[in-house]
Amino acid sequence: MGPVVSNVAEQLDSVHFYKVDVDEAPELARQFGVQSIPTLILIKDGEEANRSVGFIPDDAVKEFAQS
Repeated sequence: MGPVVSNVAEQLDSVHFYKVDVDEAPELARQFGVQSIPTLILIKDGEEANRSVGFIPDDAVKEFAQS
């Protein structure tokens, strides 16, 4: 997912992407209920607005980020 997300991040100036290594930050993974990798979580106004689990291609990541 890394290259896909990096590609989409370069296309979208209005969205910030953050990568979390769940092995290095297990508390954060638990806080957000991450049980599978990869998981994308869209946060808007401090709240979870959307979630995607599993690999998705560039166009789907872009659509997800703009939802």
